[in-house]
Amino acid sequence: MSRTFLNTPAITRALTIIVPVITVLAVIQLLIGGAIELGLKRYNLDLLTHENPPAFATLFSRFSIWGRAFGLRFMTTLLTFLWSLLFIVPGIIASYRYALAPYLMAENPDMDVMEAIARSKELMDGNKGRLFCLQLSFIGWSLLCVLTLGIGYLWLAPYQNAAEAAFYLEVTGRTDAMPRPDLTADAE
Repeated sequence: MSRTFLNTPAITRALTIIVPVITVLAVIQLLIGGAIELGLKRYNLDLLTHENPPAFATLFSRFSIWGRAFGLRFMTTLLTFLWSLLFIVPGIIASYRYALAPYLMAENPDMDVMEAIARSKELMDGNKGRLFCLQLSFIGWSLLCVLTLGIGYLWLAPYQNAAEAAFYLEVTGRTDAMPRPDLTADAE
């Protein structure tokens, strides 16, 4: 008698441990992921516009609007999913349409969820392709990170986050808020 691979006792025991752990982690990520995402967006904006933002305090600074952060993540996921039911491409376009909503809410904690989504749609009108090209430019780096078994993402992920924050500042017309390096000092 041959047993299938998934019916072996070792695999069954491993799955009875792994599945509940993954489920608990997914629920935790669902509940607090929105607030941490907004804190990360706020940190990246502060990083581009200020000298040295406090990392830990800024990352957890948006737990005061946990409900709206959860609502924003839920609504953008739901709207993207509903657009994806048509075909894959409308879902991808929808995800780009709502891409700036977390930045808007991170900067304006009093903003309503649907207001952030509507403002993101306005800002991304004509800019979806630019954000797509920006994200596409990281493909080579991502492949190199895969070759390092993911260790390279420790450097690539912050770089991508800062690039997207700079994109947000450019789309909102605030590139003057970013400090510019003094290139004349190197010429001497």
